[in-house]
Amino acid sequence: IGQHHGFIDKYIGDAIMAVFPTCADDAVGGAIAMLKTLNRYNQLLKRATLPQIFIGIGLNTGPMVLGTVGGQNRMDGTVLSDAVNLASRLEGLTKIYHAPLLITEYTYLKLDDPLQYHIRVIDVVKVKGKTEEVTIYEVYDADSPEMMVLKDETREDFETGFVLYHSGEIANAQPLFNKVLQVNENDKVARIYLHRCHEVLGMTMPPTAKILVVDDLPINVKILSSILIKAGKFEVLVAQEGEKALAIVESQEPHLILLDIMMPGMDGFEVCRRLKAQPRIKDIPVIFITALTEKEA
Repeated sequence: IGQHHGFIDKYIGDAIMAVFPTCADDAVGGAIAMLKTLNRYNQLLKRATLPQIFIGIGLNTGPMVLGTVGGQNRMDGTVLSDAVNLASRLEGLTKIYHAPLLITEYTYLKLDDPLQYHIRVIDVVKVKGKTEEVTIYEVYDADSPEMMVLKDETREDFETGFVLYHSGEIANAQPLFNKVLQVNENDKVARIYLHRCHEVLGMTMPPTAKILVVDDLPINVKILSSILIKAGKFEVLVAQEGEKALAIVESQEPHLILLDIMMPGMDGFEVCRRLKAQPRIKDIPVIFITALTEKEA
């Protein structure tokens, strides 16, 4: 911090509050240097088989008041402002995004040349205590060289997905986050967005919903299919055994599964267990259709 023209205002538990009165570049440079130093220290800890240390840094830029606060029996020097509170909230977000260095749009706009850093926009958030949304950026200059290359390589797809997601075009954003993860499976922010896309799209009724009917009795399949097709809103898929049902789910991802329990070979309970064991398809809802009436069933 001192090497980048900053000073420590105070220690708060396991946190440091520092101020950089010169420029935003000093704050970003100091934060990157802290993370790189910590990376080298963690290598020593790793070789000594000791737990590694991880930190999160939030940077914000804005006007502050530096002065003395307190009362007659206790006084302390500190900085006060809304900008301080926002930096603190941002530090808390580093845990959510698994990104050790986050900066606000106010810091980003004050950088002399943002292109000299490895930066990507990652979210628009309304932090606690604020009424306005704030755009936040990840600075990943302290990542491993391999991770930096992968994030640079996927940055265009990631940021296009970001824009589409925040414009409400969730269905168009999802393939881009998938594409990012195909290149860099350890991109935790892209994975967060992909999960958000799945959640939103899972609550959206498609123009034609696909329903999979799984039953070994042709008459049951015929009756259920007839009812659903007459409703005029559903595409009906059919499987008369468990293995076939799993194959259809993998390839076509129906929106709902009507599942018989008593089937030869793999019964409905086992089909359901296998469905729920796969992260990609585990959230597809299942309704059991059965003639069983025993309490145990």
